[in-house]
Amino acid sequence: MLKQLLAGSTLMGLLLFGGASTVSAQQAPGGEPGAPQPQPGGMQEAPQMDVTESDLERFAIAIQQIQAIEQQAQAQMIEVIEAQGLTIERFNEIAQSQQDPNLQAEVNVSNEEAQVFDQAVERISGIRQEAEMEMETAVQQEGLDVQEFNLISQAVQQDPSLQQRVMEMLQN
Repeated sequence: MLKQLLAGSTLMGLLLFGGASTVSAQQAPGGEPGAPQPQPGGMQEAPQMDVTESDLERFAIAIQQIQAIEQQAQAQMIEVIEAQGLTIERFNEIAQSQQDPNLQAEVNVSNEEAQVFDQAVERISGIRQEAEMEMETAVQQEGLDVQEFNLISQAVQQDPSLQQRVMEMLQN
């Protein structure tokens, strides 16, 4: 998770791989009984949805706004890490070692460095939460709810012609 905080997302990642978009992570669980649950980074069968040109336009505008929000949040996260005296590489190394028991023995983290890391993680978490709210608002300002946005995203991921239309919209 911490590594993903700094990874950001690109349009291609969002369209082709489900991306790191936080808006898609906010989809409420549930749906129809027996329906497949979203898997991070995985392709899954989307419910059938007729995506109109208007839907695609609103989706493309929301994507642009989400990307801007994510870029701003990523810059703030980098500032936090560097202000704590860590490099991005060291921050990621510590984060990976905390997630992988095999790396813990290889990565020496002093108590002081662990405290600095924990402070950075806490601040980054706040930045991420604020960005998530801004992204949800951006989607809603385009007349979509998060579920609709996610359905359109899934349709676009699975349909190369929709991907092409969205890319064209983003370039104009």
